[in-house]
Amino acid sequence: METDERERYRIGASLLIGFAVLLLIAALATDQWRYMQTPLFMLSTTCFIGGVFLFAFGGGESVDARLASRLSLQGIPALGRIIRNLGGYGTAIFLPPDSPDGRVMQFIPTQPACRPLFGDGGGFAYHDGSTGTIAHPLAGPVLEDLKRDNELVLPSEYGLLMGAIREVCEDLLSVADRVDIRRVDDTVIFHLHNYLFFSGCAALRKESPEVCILCPCSICSLIACMIAEGLKCEVSLNCVTLDDSGRSPGMEIRYTLKMGTDEPQS
Repeated sequence: METDERERYRIGASLLIGFAVLLLIAALATDQWRYMQTPLFMLSTTCFIGGVFLFAFGGGESVDARLASRLSLQGIPALGRIIRNLGGYGTAIFLPPDSPDGRVMQFIPTQPACRPLFGDGGGFAYHDGSTGTIAHPLAGPVLEDLKRDNELVLPSEYGLLMGAIREVCEDLLSVADRVDIRRVDDTVIFHLHNYLFFSGCAALRKESPEVCILCPCSICSLIACMIAEGLKCEVSLNCVTLDDSGRSPGMEIRYTLKMGTDEPQS
């Protein structure tokens, strides 16, 4: 990674972490509007994780792979607990941008019994008949940096988009030696060979196995965001499988695509 590009990653990481601190302060100062505290805590944690993830990639070749793996997943268990406390359950849904200048958003369904606890508003949204929370996905900052610094373009044609995802994982971010992709009906299956963050994912799944689909980590989130934006469709992650039985550790991710979905309404 070039020095200028590494410096941009570090600046971006610092800004996100700083913004996370401001959001945390704002959450602690909202005693009179307690229904806003949980969404602010959630946004603060999301910004912090995104900042740490950018720092892991901007640290240069001297950063150990195991350390980078741990850094990239820092805070995700805490964010998962916040989401569960907010009533989140099931599978997070990545929604395509609602305009040419829009961004992918992440919708997390909530249990119906939790809705009355927060009254009207409270950061909730409606999508496809379900109530939930909506926020920027963890990979949002990474995707925007790739577009700006690496001139990443997300094709609308399936084959070309899969090629772009493979290039990002293998070359731009170097999180896998090889990425195999296949599609079965509405399911797209990615196999990341010699996955850089394998040890961190294994530790995370051991601590909280359901967090992978409720609060996808930055790499799983990044692939979902690229699909949602490129194909203009709704994407959900339905299964993550880790495999260390071969010569190199790998990860298989299964995404479900749903075309022609409506945007959520607040």
